[in-house]
Amino acid sequence: MKAAILTDDRTVHFGDAPDPQIGRGEVLVRTCTAGICGTDTHVFRGEFHDRVRFPAILGHEFGGVIEEVGRDVRGFAAGDRVAVDPILPCHACAACLEGHINCCASLKLLGLDLHGGFGELVAVPQANLYRLPDNVAMKVAPMVEMYGLGHHVLQRGHVQPGETVAILGAGKLGLSVLDVLCHGAGASFTIVCDLAPFRLETALALGADHAVDIRRDDPVERVRELTGGVGVDCVIECVGHAHEIDGREPPLAQAVKMIRHGGRVVTAGLGEQLTPVHFKTLVVKEGQIIATRVTAGEFPRAIRLLAKGLLHPERLITHEMNIRQVAAAFALVDREEPGVIKVALDMREDG
Repeated sequence: MKAAILTDDRTVHFGDAPDPQIGRGEVLVRTCTAGICGTDTHVFRGEFHDRVRFPAILGHEFGGVIEEVGRDVRGFAAGDRVAVDPILPCHACAACLEGHINCCASLKLLGLDLHGGFGELVAVPQANLYRLPDNVAMKVAPMVEMYGLGHHVLQRGHVQPGETVAILGAGKLGLSVLDVLCHGAGASFTIVCDLAPFRLETALALGADHAVDIRRDDPVERVRELTGGVGVDCVIECVGHAHEIDGREPPLAQAVKMIRHGGRVVTAGLGEQLTPVHFKTLVVKEGQIIATRVTAGEFPRAIRLLAKGLLHPERLITHEMNIRQVAAAFALVDREEPGVIKVALDMREDG
C-alpha cells in the first residue's frame, strides 16, 4: 500500500509500506480522509521518542470505507462508510476494569503506537468502528474524533446548560470544544482567550460571546470584568505548550484565578512544562482541577450532531491537501501559521 511514512524527526515522505493483515475480529479500512492532529505534530517534532518507533505511519483521526471483514465480524460489511476510534485499551488493568478505558495503564492508539490512518489501509478492531450516516461527508470524518474530545472534555468538567465557561487556547481542540459547547451543550456565556487573531475570529464565528486577545489584554482581568467580578463556572485549558508572554502567568495558573468560588478547571493540553499554581487561591475557592484524556465512547454523540448539521467542521478544516503533499502539510502545521487550524489529508492518490 501507499502511506505517509515518518522515518525520523521532521522527516516524512509518501511511499510504499506493507499491507496490513486483519484478524478474525478486525476489518480492513481503506482510508479516505485523515487529519493532522496536535499530537502528530509533536511526534513529527521528535517529542515522542519513548513511544513512537520509526518508521511510523501516524494518523489517529480518520475515516474510510471497509474493504474486507474478518470471519468473526458481525454488523459490518465491505463498502460501509465508517469513522474509526483509535483507542485500544487493555481491558485488564485497574482503570479499564472500572470503566476508565481512556486512561488505561497501557493504552495504545492506532496512528501512534500502531500504524494508522496515514496509510491507504488500516486493520481496525470491529469495536472501534462507527458507521457514518450518508449525509456526513467523508472529508469531515477526522473531526468525529475532535468533536468526541469536545464532548469528553465538557463531560469531565460537568458543564451544565446555562453555565459560564472560559476556554484558554483556540487551536484545534479549543475550537472543537467550543463548537460542541455552543451548539450541543447549552452554555449561556462563553469567553475564548488566545493570541492569534484568526483563531479568535473563528471562535466568534462559532458562537463565542467574547474573544480575548491575550497579547493586548490580561485574560484574568477580562474574565473578571465580563462576569461582574464573579468568575466563570468552568475554565477549560486547551493550550498545552504555551507561548510565554511578559507579565502573563501560565494558562493553568490563570485558570485558577478565573473560576468562581466552587468553580472547576479542566486541563486538556499536553504541555511538558511545569506550571506553578497558587494553591491558596484554589483552596480558598474550594475549586477543582480536573484532567482529561482522549475519549471514552463519545463518538456516537459527535456523529449525531454532525448528521443534524449542528456543528461546523468546515470552519475548523482550514486546509485540505492530498496525501502526496504530506511533507508540505506537516511543514505547514509545524510553522504554526496564523490561518491554519486543521489540515485534512485526502488519502486518495488522485484526490
